[in-house]
Amino acid sequence: MHHGQCDHVAPPRQNIVLLEDPDLFAYNEPEPTQFARNTSRYTSATTSSHPSQPSSQYYQNLTPDPSKPPAPPSSVGTGASGYGAFRAGGPVNLFSRTYISFLINWLLIGFFNGAMPALTYPLFQVYLHLQAYQGNAVLALIDFAWNFKFIFSFLTDCVPMNRYRRKPYLYIGWFVLTACLMGFTFRPQVEPYMRDGVVVNNDAEWQGPRHVIPLIVMSFARILVIVASEGMMVEFAHREGAMDRGETQAIIMMARGVGQVLGILLVAFGANSEEFGGTFNSSLSLRAMFGIWIAFAFLGLVTTRFIPEDQVPSSSQPFTSQLHRVWRMVQQRVVWQVMVLGFFLNAVLTLNYGEKNTLYQMRLTEHTLGLNILDAIKVVGSVIAAFVIYRFMLNANWRKIVVWSLVAVTVVGTPIDSITIFDALPSVALFYIKDFLVSIPTALIVFMREFVIVEITSPGYEAVTFGFITTVHYLGKPLAMMVTNLFAMDRQEVQNDTSEVRWHLAVELWIVIAVRLVVILAVMKLLPRDKRHALERKLLGNPNMVVPILIFLCVVAVFCAVVSSSFLAVIKNTSCLKFAGGSGCT
Repeated sequence: MHHGQCDHVAPPRQNIVLLEDPDLFAYNEPEPTQFARNTSRYTSATTSSHPSQPSSQYYQNLTPDPSKPPAPPSSVGTGASGYGAFRAGGPVNLFSRTYISFLINWLLIGFFNGAMPALTYPLFQVYLHLQAYQGNAVLALIDFAWNFKFIFSFLTDCVPMNRYRRKPYLYIGWFVLTACLMGFTFRPQVEPYMRDGVVVNNDAEWQGPRHVIPLIVMSFARILVIVASEGMMVEFAHREGAMDRGETQAIIMMARGVGQVLGILLVAFGANSEEFGGTFNSSLSLRAMFGIWIAFAFLGLVTTRFIPEDQVPSSSQPFTSQLHRVWRMVQQRVVWQVMVLGFFLNAVLTLNYGEKNTLYQMRLTEHTLGLNILDAIKVVGSVIAAFVIYRFMLNANWRKIVVWSLVAVTVVGTPIDSITIFDALPSVALFYIKDFLVSIPTALIVFMREFVIVEITSPGYEAVTFGFITTVHYLGKPLAMMVTNLFAMDRQEVQNDTSEVRWHLAVELWIVIAVRLVVILAVMKLLPRDKRHALERKLLGNPNMVVPILIFLCVVAVFCAVVSSSFLAVIKNTSCLKFAGGSGCT
């Protein structure tokens, strides 16, 4: 046998190729210079290699036939296998006429993400004067839709309509939002419980259900819009080269954050009269408020018309086959590792001392305007964090970002929170500045777990991968809130504000911070170092059957606990349970 032929002969029983020479070169190539990082905005379209080209066969069941010449790269661009794009088509410009509608769509999503939660307290707790257990039930039911995000994600990926996977669900979501808001606007307006210090509507709380039920439906419609948009976002991100991947996602995060700030500020200043627990002499009526929301929801319908989307080959997708493929996706080591990582990150970042809200109202402000402004400041911090990622951190080490962000949150936040507990805060403005500064590194931690999802998502399952992983992430939040509530003191005890109470709260705060540090550092190894490491884990990690099953059982248990807590919060006799978010039954 000639020597030249031996170079192409594979071992007799080895028929699996994990990484071939061109791809190994991509992992071992030298780090680009700073000039290369700053100038890596390709003028030509970035596309993935032709499917049959050996350099694009990251994971194949058969060794490529060396006797056949490689197929030419896609005619769309310049052969992006060297650039590392996952999908053909080239990077998208979200500010172009073709794609600006998609960016506006995310701005509108952010608006409702901010406006709906911001209106919950002034509308139900003050305007309608609901009892404490009823207010807890409203919050639980409005957030209830997030627990079913995976189901909607599965539908958008695996059940296309008229060969479209995203736009039909966007239409449905925005249409339902618009219809519910029109129902709010055109029916008779409810009088507030109190006006000018005088009770004018003793039956206001009985009008709660006519507002709660449409808001619950709107929450599900909003989740449907979000999951369809997330799937399209991942598709666009996959068209970017390795050096640029993340730009689209960061821009979308900024747009979503700007919309969220607009929604919060509209409610903060538009619903700040005495009827809503504010200080202004007048405010927008509920009809006017929901009328503005209708304009935003209808704009979502209009922008969906102009969002570009390619049709899939067929609308017929066997259901069991799709479920089997999703299960295979969960079995990948990198997928379940990111699930576990995000769950614990979300849990410990949510974990806090249970008396926090009561203490803040005592130390800072009891007016809804101040509370909403505080929320808006935090969102502004997340917008800045997204810009920092877009400008400086697209190819940074994810682990280092999380660790240094955690250090920043601890160093900046702990002293201010401690002196707030002991009523030694010299100015409320200092607390607002602290919240703003802490929100930036906190957002960096949250964003890192979302950026890694894009890197490990397989084409064709963009929404279901992003949706399923983030659903598991979300379950950490209500679980942490339940744990926090189990150790919370009685509200009256906190209001007594004795020295013993202050030290109890301070020790509780310091324990939470210690737990946060230990847990995040313990799960840090589950986070890939960077984009290349994420791809290596995806390609080289062996599928595991046992761990995903255990994770699935734990997720089901947590899901059942969260759902049970939400329903117990609705029932008057059980709403006082700490498990349901109450202060404890006597």
